[in-house]
Amino acid sequence: MTATMQVHDVDLTAARAAAVNAIDAAAGELIALSKFIHANPETALEEERASAACAGFLEERGFAVERGIAGLPTAFAASVGSGEPRIAYLSEYDALPGLGHGCGHNLIAIAGIGAGLGLAAALPHLGGRGQVDVFGTPAEEAVGGKVIMANAGVFAGVDAALGAHPGTSDAVCPTVEGSGQSLACVLVRMSFHGRAAHAAADPFNGINALNAVIEVFNGINALRQHITADARIHGIITHGGHVPNVVPDFAQAEFFVRAATLAAMNELVEKVRRIAEGAALITGASLEFEMPEDANADMITNYTMASRLGQHLAAVGLDLPEAKPEPGMGSTDWANVSYEVPSVETSFPIVDRVCTWHSQEVVEAADSEMGYANTLAVARAMALTGIDLIVDSDLLASVKDEFARAKAARGA
Repeated sequence: MTATMQVHDVDLTAARAAAVNAIDAAAGELIALSKFIHANPETALEEERASAACAGFLEERGFAVERGIAGLPTAFAASVGSGEPRIAYLSEYDALPGLGHGCGHNLIAIAGIGAGLGLAAALPHLGGRGQVDVFGTPAEEAVGGKVIMANAGVFAGVDAALGAHPGTSDAVCPTVEGSGQSLACVLVRMSFHGRAAHAAADPFNGINALNAVIEVFNGINALRQHITADARIHGIITHGGHVPNVVPDFAQAEFFVRAATLAAMNELVEKVRRIAEGAALITGASLEFEMPEDANADMITNYTMASRLGQHLAAVGLDLPEAKPEPGMGSTDWANVSYEVPSVETSFPIVDRVCTWHSQEVVEAADSEMGYANTLAVARAMALTGIDLIVDSDLLASVKDEFARAKAARGA
């Protein structure tokens, strides 16, 4: 125990025991909650039963709950305690269309809730200091509920945010610089308006909107040689006309544009915009260029906090592979939270091998004995980390200092 953890009226041993005991005592109920979510999969923004069950679970255990936050009917905020620091845990519960819980969000739900219960039980042993927040964050698989919540200021005043995502046997806690990264990502929609004409009798009177979309794909393919290795541009044609003998007067395509940082992503979007404008100029079609959803940021993993979490993961019996620097591959709405508050999302295994994610195999693992055992272990580790953040002022100061430096490096 460091010198800064020697705080008056703090019994660290009792706090840790209370946190672990609370999670263990609620284990059966937490698993039952997860099984209910798993058996009743609801897709993005439709998680009415899952959200109600999670919010009710916390309310019954002494948390003050506000439902429908940030204009999202299936989002909620639950809190207990008062004062500073505020430690938050994030829970997800949306399922994948046509598959169910092939990403294990039923486990993410109880990891955050379990950690919140544990830290809440520890508060009386921490000198009455600190507040515990559990946020229900819908629609991770679609519009990104956390993006909307972050933009609405939901996380303002939170000092640290933690969460956990299930994975395969190679799951790690991102404890080293360069690990735990994700790509900034935004959806771009291009709609071209032309003029219909008979494709055989008088095509010269038409303006082919589909040709504009095709030129966009050609232009993006030419651009790929000149973008950085982290960047990704991938898209589909959502509308290309109705019948072959009519010049298409409307065509539309959607692309995801990704890069290592928000700033780099925005630069790449402008290059894509110019390609679309060029396609309109070439064909004579008019262009509507829009980004219908807010972007996912790049994840700013807080390595100071992740290192402490990693120590507790090992202490509760989750010996994860050593983290290593690696580029971001996907995108997550967690990243937008990480621009607002020091954040870490660890991963943890629910299968003993590497398998394809978003699959039936994951659906089954998300309702398995290994899945539940490791989720509860992660909840214990996150609760113990929360205790450290409350009582160790040096640790929290280091977390906040790293956060400020990381944001400044990104120009944020």
